[in-house]
Amino acid sequence: MSKHFKNLKVEKLPESEANITGELTLELLESSRAEALKNLNEAVSIPGFRKGHVPEDVLVKHVGETHVLEEVSEIALAREYPHIIEESKLSPIGRPQISITKLAPGIPLEFRIHVSLEPEFSLPDYKQIAKAAMSEAEDTEVTEKEIEDVLKEVEERGVKADLKDGETLEGKIKENLLEEKKFRAKEKKRLKLVEDLVKETKVAVPKVLIEAELEKMLLQFKDDVQRMGMQFDAYLKELKKTELEVKDEWRPQAESRVKAEMIVAKIADEEKITPTEGELEHEATHLLEHYPEADPLRVRIYIYTQLRNQKVLEFLESQN
Repeated sequence: MSKHFKNLKVEKLPESEANITGELTLELLESSRAEALKNLNEAVSIPGFRKGHVPEDVLVKHVGETHVLEEVSEIALAREYPHIIEESKLSPIGRPQISITKLAPGIPLEFRIHVSLEPEFSLPDYKQIAKAAMSEAEDTEVTEKEIEDVLKEVEERGVKADLKDGETLEGKIKENLLEEKKFRAKEKKRLKLVEDLVKETKVAVPKVLIEAELEKMLLQFKDDVQRMGMQFDAYLKELKKTELEVKDEWRPQAESRVKAEMIVAKIADEEKITPTEGELEHEATHLLEHYPEADPLRVRIYIYTQLRNQKVLEFLESQN
């Protein structure tokens, strides 16, 4: 893997934090310019031109070279961030704070990344914990009553089943019920596995990460309330609770979530589990197609974390 950064420096800070400074090469910036112009071309509206079909000189004159450089820097940093972290030999947790300290045409980009670090701690025997959790028997048998109940519901709703040659409605229902039970059983085991890992791991979770998780949970909660057609303030009033009281109730859950993320990250490091560049690029590109306004760097960090976590859980499940 060729490096597209230089002069990388890592400064360890108190409370499990660090600063990473360095430069992105001019070569990387130049190779990212075409994608930046394409993104801007598809996002900007200029009278007399269709989106995506604006000549480059017109586009640059309209948005300004500084705007182009900012778009280039986001794309370049998104591409190189995982490699910078790998080179720095750090295990960051949570969202990094990224600052561009020097950005001008024709010179390398200078950056500073502030990260919270995974506190040092020892893992329990995670393979044995996984083996115990995954070996527990789960009842996935489909009963005749369950099939009959679904048949009755299908008949009452007047649903017409799409059956292949040789299939029966009863057989298809049984197959679907079995797949659903297997999925729920797997999810139940996976949940127990994570709970057992959290229970058996001693580590002080940084407060900054707990607060960040609480904010994320609160945003999701607000979205859920709004989808129900209610105002968040009105909903809190109905609960007779303040936002702070809700967050305090969630704090143990938030701490467990962060702790689980830390454990999974450490197992990934121990077992050298990481997504491939191809997997990361494929998923990030797919997500950005659906959410073109999203920050490319945050998308890649999110995708990297999701893919890594999935691979770790699959590794643990294979210990059975």
